[in-house]
Amino acid sequence: MNYGKENAAKQSAKLAGRSKRKRHSAGLAIIRITLICIVSVIVASGVFAYLYAKNLIDQLPDVSTIDISPTGYMSKVYDSDGNEIETLASTGANRTYVTLDQIPEDLQHAFVAIEDSRFYEHNGIDPQGIIRAAVDGVLNGFHFSQGASTLTQQLLKNNYFTTWTSEHTKMDSINRKIQEQYLAVQLEKIVKKSVILENYLNSINLGQNTLGVQSAAERYFNKPVSELTLSESAVIASITQNPSKYNPITHPEENAKRRKKCLNHMLDQGYITENEYEAALSDDVYDRIQVLNTELSTSSTSYFVDALTDEIVADLQEKLGYSESEAYSLLYSGGLSIYSTQDSNIQSIVEEEINNTDNYNKLEKISFSYRLTINKADGSTKNYSDITMLSYYQAAKNNSNYNLEFDSEEAAAEAIEAYKAAIMEEGDEVAGESITYTLQPQAAMTIINHSTGEVVAMVGGRGDKTAAKTLNRATGIKRQPGSTFKVIACYAAALDAGGMTLASVENDMPTTYRNGKPVKNYNNAYLGWTNIRTAITHSINVVTIEVMADIGTSLGFQYAKDLGITTLIDGDNNQALALGGITDGVTNVDLTSAYATIANGGEYNKPIFYTTVVDHQGNIILDNRENAPKRVLKETTAWLLTSAMQDVMTAGTGKVANFEGMAVAGKSGTTTKNKDTVFAGFTPYYTGVIWGGFDDNTPQSYTTYSKVIWKAVMSRIHQGLPYKNFTQPSGIVQATVCKKSGKLAVAGVCDCDPRGSQVYTEYFEQGTEPTEYCDKHYLGNVCTESHMFATSGCPHYTGVFIIGAGAGSQDEPYGVDPATFGQYCPFHGGEPLPNSGSFGGSAGGSTETTDDGIKIQVIGGE
Repeated sequence: MNYGKENAAKQSAKLAGRSKRKRHSAGLAIIRITLICIVSVIVASGVFAYLYAKNLIDQLPDVSTIDISPTGYMSKVYDSDGNEIETLASTGANRTYVTLDQIPEDLQHAFVAIEDSRFYEHNGIDPQGIIRAAVDGVLNGFHFSQGASTLTQQLLKNNYFTTWTSEHTKMDSINRKIQEQYLAVQLEKIVKKSVILENYLNSINLGQNTLGVQSAAERYFNKPVSELTLSESAVIASITQNPSKYNPITHPEENAKRRKKCLNHMLDQGYITENEYEAALSDDVYDRIQVLNTELSTSSTSYFVDALTDEIVADLQEKLGYSESEAYSLLYSGGLSIYSTQDSNIQSIVEEEINNTDNYNKLEKISFSYRLTINKADGSTKNYSDITMLSYYQAAKNNSNYNLEFDSEEAAAEAIEAYKAAIMEEGDEVAGESITYTLQPQAAMTIINHSTGEVVAMVGGRGDKTAAKTLNRATGIKRQPGSTFKVIACYAAALDAGGMTLASVENDMPTTYRNGKPVKNYNNAYLGWTNIRTAITHSINVVTIEVMADIGTSLGFQYAKDLGITTLIDGDNNQALALGGITDGVTNVDLTSAYATIANGGEYNKPIFYTTVVDHQGNIILDNRENAPKRVLKETTAWLLTSAMQDVMTAGTGKVANFEGMAVAGKSGTTTKNKDTVFAGFTPYYTGVIWGGFDDNTPQSYTTYSKVIWKAVMSRIHQGLPYKNFTQPSGIVQATVCKKSGKLAVAGVCDCDPRGSQVYTEYFEQGTEPTEYCDKHYLGNVCTESHMFATSGCPHYTGVFIIGAGAGSQDEPYGVDPATFGQYCPFHGGEPLPNSGSFGGSAGGSTETTDDGIKIQVIGGE
């Protein structure tokens, strides 16, 4: 063997080459294995991705069954003249659908330019957009803020993948994106671009709780979308990417930047010219938006619409079988057109007069609702309210009549702070508190067109109403109606079925209820024998109670219910009902409908707030146009009650409420300590009832404001209306009667009353007019000393007595001196009349002698 140096080098090189080849081969093997692994991973990933995507796609329905149209629409309320007065919308429903031909091309192009520039070319997804968004995200440190969704994808996200806002993980979003892109491609195979764009523009969220371009146009510019300018269109299109950040009301500067970008895109893409671009940029659009927003933000929801929505929800359940949740969903997101009965002119008048401080004689107090939660130092929690605060102050001031009514919010706030300082101890902390201030006294008023039952106006409170479904005092509270209830629960029944007439008399004198409690007249005066007409005119309590006793409380109770009072309970079937003493009280709308029944000739119409409700497809689903009346009173009864209540306005307790130019009838009412003041009345056109009082039942020092407001409202709403009188029905007759007996008057007797003639002409339902003569006046001998019936041993003169009057009344027995007798009976020339008397009966007569020897002429006898 050759072990030389040269050979050794050759052997070494050979071995090194062999090692190098081995290493090279190993490297290639590693590369091959790596490539195989990579390819395998890619293939596996592809297979996995395919299978994963396929699984997601398999979960989708056939694209032809997918409804891409928006599902929630705001409902609109129209007044009786067809003017839109309010909209009703839940979250996700504040939209009004418009077709593409109603949407300006500038607005269509603005959305396409800023959101999806290749909309008209791509097949549902935009690869260029995806690549652009990916590159932009990488360059921004893997922060992927730029979207790549096409309008088609956004439409599907809004109207099919509606739960995307509740996605919890990135994977949820990826899954939805895969399905979204697949459906977008499939959708564009079967649906035109115009259909996709139309639905998209009606679906998109544009801030301020508006969905779709029509709602946005109305909210930001107070105009229909068809009238938007290029500048305004760019404003709306710029909102889409981030409705909060680009809100033109709250962030006009941010919207302006994006609007410029939108206009730049429109110019670059050939949708507008350079001149149009410059004109749009120079438009001072944001000032207009801010002015309009100020105007809109001062508006408030309506008590009328609150009551209207309550009625619709109830009718949807009762008439169509909806559940309550279904009814509310349809009302607030079903795109209903609601044609209400509101007369906006009358509604405005009522609101103005209810809120006119001058009508309250400058009476203005502030009350509040107060809630306080304290975390005590010992770890416990205590809750306090205005009730506990009231108890504290009543005890501190030793005054059970102390109330939480203050002259200003500042004074109320000081009282609250003083209260907090008194009840909080060292270490205590305020966990939470809320204060709501309310103007007092409060008021509510309802106006009804009694011929139809349509409520034309309703106000449920005094002061600003800043939210929906606040306390509606016209429908949501029950207060005592006072003497307005005399007509409803007593006199209506007495004339209609109780065998009485307006001429029927009761003895107005101190008396008691069945339980022994005194019945008092409001002025503590008593008139003696008094007819029903006078009792209604001057609101006499004693006569009302006596009439109720005569007809029976059950009859009055039933008539009150038939007249539409829904708040009565069985325990109200008692004498106090006649004076408005009701366990729970009545609602303002119930009392209005009861008086509207009298005004409508005795036919009750259910009070209604709408005529028709039309669904989103144009079908009438609720119809009140045939509000069938129900007869409750005879037409003659209703007219007779009206006649008496006309006297209330001209000569009685309602004179302050009377106004010229129209026939008017009404009745006033107050309650114990003047806690409530009510006035109910009507004309041939409308019935109106107003209630006023403090929410906490604080006694009032001034109650005339109910009459003042009633007059102000009713006189204004009747301006320009032709004069009408109340139509007298057939079956009404007249008779000349005596006020003290209600029977036919006796000439020379009933007209010789020292207070003036008691003879007058009264109206009666035919067949109820009296046939007997007066039995309350007595013309005969009067003892000179006692002024009582004369006896054989008493000097006497001729005079007039009232028979059967009680002590304390103006009808205590009286006589008339011969020297003055002639002035009461001038047709006798002042000559004394022969001894005679009258005790009723039919025509004819005989002479009888009383036990004390007085001869009395009995006209007709028995």
